[in-house]
Amino acid sequence: MTGTESGGIVLVAGLFATCVLWGVWRAGQWMLRRDKSWNDAIGEVMAATVQRRDRDQSLGIILECSVQALGAYSGTLHLARAERSVYELAHAVNVERLDWLAALPAEDALTRLLGSSSKPVLLTGMQLAARWQALAAGSDGGVVATHLGKHALLVLGWTSARAAERQLPVVQAIQRYAELVMGEYAELEARAADIQALSASLNHYDRMTRTAAHDLSNKLTAAHSLLDLATASDEWDGEAADLVKQAMEQLSLSQPLVEEVGDPNRKLELERLPVEELTQLAAAMLARRRRERAVIFKLEVAPNIPAVWGERLAVLRILDNLIANSVNHNAQRSDLHIWLRVWAEGDRVLFEVGDNGIGISDEAMPQLFEFGFSTDSTGKVKGHGLGLWSSRRLVEAMGGEIWATSDPGLETCFYFALPAVAGRPELSGAALAEGRLAVSQPAT
Repeated sequence: MTGTESGGIVLVAGLFATCVLWGVWRAGQWMLRRDKSWNDAIGEVMAATVQRRDRDQSLGIILECSVQALGAYSGTLHLARAERSVYELAHAVNVERLDWLAALPAEDALTRLLGSSSKPVLLTGMQLAARWQALAAGSDGGVVATHLGKHALLVLGWTSARAAERQLPVVQAIQRYAELVMGEYAELEARAADIQALSASLNHYDRMTRTAAHDLSNKLTAAHSLLDLATASDEWDGEAADLVKQAMEQLSLSQPLVEEVGDPNRKLELERLPVEELTQLAAAMLARRRRERAVIFKLEVAPNIPAVWGERLAVLRILDNLIANSVNHNAQRSDLHIWLRVWAEGDRVLFEVGDNGIGISDEAMPQLFEFGFSTDSTGKVKGHGLGLWSSRRLVEAMGGEIWATSDPGLETCFYFALPAVAGRPELSGAALAEGRLAVSQPAT
């Protein structure tokens, strides 16, 4: 082989390689442009449906954005509203003969294809019925259809069958996105249904509770009246008369409990309360429990202590709750000491109810006043966890605060502070001025 022939072969080979490389580059550029076009189209659809309001509006936005982003000639959205076998036209873009597309019967070729396919389907040329030729501007066009969710059909038409075929992958991507959107609506509807059912149940129980509270209040009032008549009689004296008076005190404490059930936001009746009277009544309430077990009780009230501003029965309920806790949560303590101390501090009066019992663990302290929480040092749950929660609500409604300290195995002290009469409640915040019980719910 001569040098000239070898040079010719090399030249031809070089030209061939150049053509191949140029073809690969062109194909790569086309694929990049195509992928960018598809990504742009999907991005436009997603961006357009970010601020959607309802299912049908979102589907309509997807249709309009798909027609524009994919360069389709026209498009329709059909929904299975009346019957599952018939899809009714819900939205259309650039469609002149709406009567041809008002409903899609089950025997339509496109409907049959979609019924057996989970992906977008393509109809071109002679496959197109008259209604779809109108959507594609003639028999030379193509139509791509797909499901959007369970009961919606998206149908797009192009004037060129090849153009319609090229858009099959991006239509499938839009289909997957639309299914995610429809799934969100299905979840929201399920939650809404659950909320409606729960609301109906709560309304029912609220009516039942208020009715029971009303009837129970009447019974308590009647019982209190009968006991009042009994104590007025000369036949009652000594221990029997004392027991009857204690029963009347317990009925008096129960009455506001029933009122709160009937009206959780009832307004407290705030008044000037002598501290000495409150502490003496609290000590008398403990006397009944001291008959059941040995308890050493000590009462300390600072001299010249000012009166507090609050509701009498509410303060007694708080003291009764705290003293009862000291007794009930220290059942194994043979030498149980309980004390009630009261002193003035600035413009408020502090109450301390303490005991030398088992104490409260550090882990339990942050949850003491939460709804439904009740525990002892062994971790065994007792009661319903309502006493301290109720006490906190009452104290805060009267413009005060409540807290606790504990040294496990040695002592536990509960404190609550109420404004002194010298500091009028109007200066202590809205909660005290209104005197309303704030119904806080348990933390989740």
